[in-house]
Amino acid sequence: FYQEFLLGNVVKTEFFNEFGRTNPTLPLKEAGQIVCGNACRLDWEDVCPKNEDDEVYIMGNPPYLGSSMQDKTQKDDMSFVFKNIANYKNLDYISCWFFLASYYIKNINSKFAFVSTNSICQGEQVSLLWSHILKNNIEIDFARTSFKWTNNAKNKAAVIVIIVGLRNLSSRNKYLYSDSIQRKAIDINPYLIDGPTIFFDRRNSSISNFPNLVRGSMPTDDGNFTLSEEEKKYLISNYPTSEKFIKDYLSGGDFLNGKKRYCLWIEDEDLEYAFSIPFIAKRLNSIIEFRKKSDAPSTVEYAKHPNRFRQIAFKNSDCIIVPLTSSIRRKYIPFAFLGKGTVVTNSAGVIYDAPPLLFSIISSRIHMCWVSIVAGRLKTDYRYSNVICYNNFPFPEISSNKNEELTQCTFRILEEREKYPEKTLAELYDPDKMPDGLKEAHRLNDEAVERCYRSTPFKSDEERLEHLFKLYEKMIQEENEKGTLFEVEKKKRKKK
Repeated sequence: FYQEFLLGNVVKTEFFNEFGRTNPTLPLKEAGQIVCGNACRLDWEDVCPKNEDDEVYIMGNPPYLGSSMQDKTQKDDMSFVFKNIANYKNLDYISCWFFLASYYIKNINSKFAFVSTNSICQGEQVSLLWSHILKNNIEIDFARTSFKWTNNAKNKAAVIVIIVGLRNLSSRNKYLYSDSIQRKAIDINPYLIDGPTIFFDRRNSSISNFPNLVRGSMPTDDGNFTLSEEEKKYLISNYPTSEKFIKDYLSGGDFLNGKKRYCLWIEDEDLEYAFSIPFIAKRLNSIIEFRKKSDAPSTVEYAKHPNRFRQIAFKNSDCIIVPLTSSIRRKYIPFAFLGKGTVVTNSAGVIYDAPPLLFSIISSRIHMCWVSIVAGRLKTDYRYSNVICYNNFPFPEISSNKNEELTQCTFRILEEREKYPEKTLAELYDPDKMPDGLKEAHRLNDEAVERCYRSTPFKSDEERLEHLFKLYEKMIQEENEKGTLFEVEKKKRKKK
């Protein structure tokens, strides 16, 4: 009680300094009705009835929990609040408060604002949450873009947060805040960009006609396809003909951290011979038993093919490897070219037969701006996806001269990397240790890529994103118009 009394006096002092008046702490007085309950289950209007002459202030501190961190009670709360919304399980717990508050202020002259983790304005959560909030004639009034939350706690966590205010549709000004800068906005979309409200659909191909990005091959093998350096040497030493069954093998983590592994890769026509090699036969039999125990009928059925990866994306051609998970500390996601013959696991993506200029584009700052808001998150890492992030990234048509310029930028970056063969890509792209030459190569690449969008330099990441959103909207419109024209021509041919 004594600590609370002291804290109350501190608050009162601050209140007096700000407003010039305050009420005495003692004696204690009855101060309204206290309702103890679950804010996700109670009707907010029952607790705080809305009257035209009242000013209602609702304050709270809900847990900022991602879908994987919620306990059973919180998952049940999510189910109760979002019972009519598909895929709600991928939303953060804080989404409940935004959703319920948007209904609480509906059709009255009110507004609300919450501090939140920035994940609700990134990746797939944007369409899952905001499409349902904004359709009710609600708009974003103001927003403070991402910043690191600081407090006086002893073991405080490093959390990146945003502040988002919402209101009913109004002609009043909207504002975006970034650092200490206030900007008037025409419209604030759920990505907290001054631009049109866009919800990115899952696309099966690139809007910019980039070659396909696919997930690597999924083994479903309990580790039995994997070979260490020692196991590879043992096999080749004792069974020289088994070399044909061995390929280089990379996961996203192996790639970033310079780890070397191998895998068994056995074509159907070689299965009988592979079983004649005891070491390989043991591995194949283990795969059969592992798959038979699966709860998925399709995996059990696939026990008939112990030589095959469960899902195969491998092509025997050059490719760009794309780590699907990468630290947000990095200024760039480290992509790389791989030669023929390397099997990439499903923890990474692969772009086969990619032209050199594509490496330049996806290794650029403007692409990373896009990734920072469109990609999802896995804890504090970027979760790069093909269907949302890569396939929706807008890039304009360019001349052959610009194509060549970007190609040269790619070679310059790769040459700088080659100067440090002892370092892994994780080390090279550590923001505190990145070599100056590599930084410069990326800077020159950033400028070259951005000149493909416009001749004048961008002044900020906000400008870059606003430009990308407008270009995306234009490209979607053109795509829809082409689709409409195609349908008209198709109907004409049918009539003939």
